[in-house]
Amino acid sequence: MKNRTFAVLVDGENVSPKDFHGVIQEVEKNGDIALRRVYADWTRPPLSSWKDILHETGARPIHQFNYGKDAADHALIMDAIELTSTNTRLDAFCIVSSDGGYHTLAQRIREKGLHVMGIGKRNTPQRLRQACHHFVYMDLLEKEAPKPAKQDDESLEDLLVRAYRSAEVHGESVYLGQLGSHLKKLDPAFDPRSYSFNSLKALIKANSHLFETESETHDRFFITLKEGAIETKPDQVLEGVISRWISHYGFIESDLGPFYFAKTNVRADQREHRFKAGDKVRFSVANLPDPGAGDSSEQNGKAKEIEVLEELVLAENPD
Repeated sequence: MKNRTFAVLVDGENVSPKDFHGVIQEVEKNGDIALRRVYADWTRPPLSSWKDILHETGARPIHQFNYGKDAADHALIMDAIELTSTNTRLDAFCIVSSDGGYHTLAQRIREKGLHVMGIGKRNTPQRLRQACHHFVYMDLLEKEAPKPAKQDDESLEDLLVRAYRSAEVHGESVYLGQLGSHLKKLDPAFDPRSYSFNSLKALIKANSHLFETESETHDRFFITLKEGAIETKPDQVLEGVISRWISHYGFIESDLGPFYFAKTNVRADQREHRFKAGDKVRFSVANLPDPGAGDSSEQNGKAKEIEVLEELVLAENPD
């Protein structure tokens, strides 16, 4: 499906700011958002609750004094018509309102060969719903604001899983390029090089406990989320000693058995550390060791949030 480029135009006097995070998430399932504008008479005290939401979402408030009935609506309509003619990057519009008066605007946009998406309440008049290519009821949107982007010293795994789930459609495998786009939406500063990998593909392959390759060619790479892979949560904290280190991978011996980890699981401020056998570390448990597992790779536990405590000096045998 073509990745559309949207203009999201919101009737701020007809939509609750509590729903706006869900609006953005819903539109992003259908394409990229080039601009997001919210129209209202911002001098009205009841609209003050929009302030924080506008900052969090990067939306632009468009002010229109309420000189007469539907003044903000008229400003939205005029801007939309102008954008269809002047901004050639846009090929889709999302009108966020339950006001049936926008049905003519939706029709005009369709006549120009552009995609029209609508988001509104269940009582939105049929004439507006029918004028859109695609209409979503407000009560079906995500109710919670998206989690903030991961900080550098936190685990990467939550971010990868959240990006995968936001990119996934109807349980189908996800193209690596789409995963990358959703990672950037969640964290604009995301870069595989921050985790010592030159490419997203290499980073994903290093996290084979989360993803498996569905199909791969020289220019196409599709992945699926492994069954049981979930966002990691703070868990038991242990200490141990690195027994082996091979390039981007290592093994830790602890009182609970051996644990595997990759450089992606190390705290960001210590990823440049030259790991070697004997380094003492503290870590959180992602998965406990399973000595009875049939696959030797699953017999090791999985460690995360690795913190180097000190370098142990291994005593030499005097003999």
